[in-house]
Amino acid sequence: MKITTYKPISKELQKYIECLYILTHSENDEKVSYLTFPTLFSVVAAVTNAKNIISDQKVTIRYNKETPLASSLVCRFNKAILVEYEGEIKEVCIYFKPLGLNAFLQRPLDSYSSSFVDEFIPFPDYEVVMQNILQTEDRSHLPLKIEEYWLSKLIGFKHSFLHDSLDAIHKKPTITTCDLAKSLGISQKAFIGQFKKHLCKTPTEYKKILRFRKAIIEKQNSLEGNRLTDLAYISNFFDQSHMVASFKSLTGFAPKSFFQNLSTSDGNNIKWIFTKR
Repeated sequence: MKITTYKPISKELQKYIECLYILTHSENDEKVSYLTFPTLFSVVAAVTNAKNIISDQKVTIRYNKETPLASSLVCRFNKAILVEYEGEIKEVCIYFKPLGLNAFLQRPLDSYSSSFVDEFIPFPDYEVVMQNILQTEDRSHLPLKIEEYWLSKLIGFKHSFLHDSLDAIHKKPTITTCDLAKSLGISQKAFIGQFKKHLCKTPTEYKKILRFRKAIIEKQNSLEGNRLTDLAYISNFFDQSHMVASFKSLTGFAPKSFFQNLSTSDGNNIKWIFTKR
């Protein structure tokens, strides 16, 4: 299996897309399976000549010449997902920043998602165009074609308070939903409703994943390796027990075991634990 990661060249797309990667898995490669973990990004994946087989917290991407394109959206998950590749696979995966995907969609994000993985056909020409892009033989041309296509769909997204609310949460992860709602002069119910509508997460879920992802970054950036007690404090957990419980809930692993098994690509974005078949 080969993975190549790209950052958007377009300064306009950089506002909405964190990165994309191209994954290829040949028919002669051994079957690959890995665990992927909750993220703040909305992730769009398109695979040519493959079928997504979805079961409880598991996605098998299997070669199928009768299926020109399989496309999926992952933006609503709070537990690890097991992903398997079988046969000849070519996949493009795009990581949209929080609220980023909304800037390309005609409807709120939650109208496209009801499960941890959803079929995703956002535009009338999407299947044909993405299929043609994935058939591009020169791999180096593929990212630019993807950028051109998504730029053509950019319509923007404005909201009276969500962008400012996300900024406030990132600056002060301990801020409460109650305080955020009060600062806006709206009810908690209305505030939470807008989060769920446009992010497919509650503010509490968002902050939980934010702490988890911050802990990973802090751990990887620490030259000496932070102790768990220090890591919990730096990452805005209440204490070490809170961090352990959160890691187990989101990943199925205690922090020590999680970090021992973690594989990364593209620095902070792609973080998997490969599993034995």
